[in-house]
Amino acid sequence: MDYKAWYTMDVEPVDYYAQVAAAAPRDPQATARTRDADGTIPGEAQGKLFNISAEIKNWFHEFGAPMPPLMEGCTVLDLCCGSGRDTYLAAQLVGPEGKVIGLEPNAERLAIAQKYFDQEIKQFGYDEPNVELMVGVPEDLSAIADGSIDIVISNCTFNLSPDKEAYVREVFRVLKQDGEWYFTDVFTGRRVPQELAKDVANRADRLAGAMYVGDFRRLVQANGFNDPRYLMNWKTPLSDAERAKYGAVEFATLTVRVLKSTWTEDVCESYGETVTYDGSLPDYPEFFLFEHNIKFPTGKDCVVCGNVSGLANHSRYSKVFKVVGDRTTHVGDTHHAFDALVVNAPEFTGVRDEDDQPIQASCC
Repeated sequence: MDYKAWYTMDVEPVDYYAQVAAAAPRDPQATARTRDADGTIPGEAQGKLFNISAEIKNWFHEFGAPMPPLMEGCTVLDLCCGSGRDTYLAAQLVGPEGKVIGLEPNAERLAIAQKYFDQEIKQFGYDEPNVELMVGVPEDLSAIADGSIDIVISNCTFNLSPDKEAYVREVFRVLKQDGEWYFTDVFTGRRVPQELAKDVANRADRLAGAMYVGDFRRLVQANGFNDPRYLMNWKTPLSDAERAKYGAVEFATLTVRVLKSTWTEDVCESYGETVTYDGSLPDYPEFFLFEHNIKFPTGKDCVVCGNVSGLANHSRYSKVFKVVGDRTTHVGDTHHAFDALVVNAPEFTGVRDEDDQPIQASCC
């Protein structure tokens, strides 16, 4: 079966998101979660939460805040922004020279963000607004120009999408070259049974629509994102009722970085390059977190694959890296999944027939 069909529902996205909103009641614990007891909001952003209206936070449904480093001056798109907490948080991180577009399918939720619009901009000390709020769905971003966005963020809403391929395709289209999709979401270790995955009420609980992480890699690579990376991962807590419903399906919450880059490949190819992180990011003075199990220590020259050097040399992250080397010499597959077939091949001594007699053979 086509894995894409596993996650796709035959619905109009606008109608579908209205059903999801009706099935997802307001969470009275939302404000407490924004205080970040679990340390899931970057330190650079934590203090800025206090500039955001309590009602906005009370209507916000998500944990943490997927805010990557180096957002200043960027144009950011916040997908399914809800009441706008992350939109207004990002607005402070991009500064007055940047811009944040908050897009939300549900007009009632977006009205909360709109209600405090002038108050928030004044609270940030900006002379002119750097936020735009619009009603819309991620599967159709036609109101946003091709290649106009530096960073797309989303907070545990990709799993809601009824057409994940359309979602990914639109994110790729609106991003600039070397732009970044940086988001947090729930993923699974196997596909959720279809009878659960295609039920709107189950989708609204943020579990049934979660994507098998292997299918996510297939999907993004098929749509131009070569090298998804997973910065943080932790088990998604389940209630007893949820565990009974989903059985052996394991859930984890992942923070994901995906670059739109012509400098990345679908596997890690080596060109003998090194990168050195300068330690200047406020939340990462001792190391740069590239993936959950890969850290680049400050001041240390690290041999890397071309996908890492692509990020370090051609994206906005080039501000904090020194790169030595170029692409003139190809060294091979970093993990030796492919070149081992050649490098470790035994010496040819001929092929023998069923009577153990040598016969001639060629490579073609």
